[in-house]
Amino acid sequence: MRYTRPTYDVWIELPPVKLPKPEARKFFSPGADGQAPLLVVVENTPEARPQSGLADACLVYAMPTEGHITRFLAGFCDTGPPTIGPVRSARRYMLEIARDLGAILVHAGHSADALAMILNQKLPVINEFWTPGPFWRDTQRQMPHNLYTGMNRLRAALDKKPVDARPRGVPYAFGNPPETGTLATTIALDYAPPYAVRYLYDATRRWYLREQDSQPHLDADGKPIAPVSIVVMFIQWSQVRERGIDSSKIDLVGTGRLALLTRGRLIEGTWTRFAGAPLSLQDAAGGPLVLPRGPVWIELFPADRPFSAH
Repeated sequence: MRYTRPTYDVWIELPPVKLPKPEARKFFSPGADGQAPLLVVVENTPEARPQSGLADACLVYAMPTEGHITRFLAGFCDTGPPTIGPVRSARRYMLEIARDLGAILVHAGHSADALAMILNQKLPVINEFWTPGPFWRDTQRQMPHNLYTGMNRLRAALDKKPVDARPRGVPYAFGNPPETGTLATTIALDYAPPYAVRYLYDATRRWYLREQDSQPHLDADGKPIAPVSIVVMFIQWSQVRERGIDSSKIDLVGTGRLALLTRGRLIEGTWTRFAGAPLSLQDAAGGPLVLPRGPVWIELFPADRPFSAH
């Protein structure tokens, strides 16, 4: 007969372990820490989804390029994420937005008009064509939808080769927005399929969950895209030819309607941008647009496309 030694369960009570709380965000707009803001051009074709880094951005501009294909300019606060992308090429109006913020545009290539603007105005950029060090390609994705960068690599590149850029501030102010406007918890922006966007307001968390092409817009790590405020700027968009290649144009000089969506309400206002002056966002009374602290998405939306909020 084989003897088996009995086993005993021994319970030892340990003191509770306190997990560290997530680090609170110190800054809420790019450049608030005194460093030159970095705006990264991020692709949004179906082949580029899911993207990386958008859920961590504190300011994102969304805009149509040729064929109504939307593209993003993502700005970050504090340290920023280690993976951002896929990174794609720049257009002239993207450079105009970066210049308004005093930001460095991060991109891979450019339209002919954008290249001329960079060279003629000596604008600060980090272009993968000229400065490949901060970029890499994900071999699990197909080119050209697989180029990435990271905030740590971009800052390291700037430490080695500084660029003259100074933050100029964002076109809005943080504070307590007035309880005006109308209730609006569902917002739809029909850029064109598969780029149609819908925002759904979550009253518990006080943020808007973004959907595109009828699917939740999630980062590659599963984080939802969930801004606290959305500014819809109604703009004039057109498709053009530059040296025989399709490109696009957004007229950012002049004035136009805007719709602010925040805390479940829609507040009307206007945007203004004169030649040589940065973009300004105002409420209906002409005062500065005031937003609660948190991530902001600015949608540059063609005025002739369907928009609804209810």
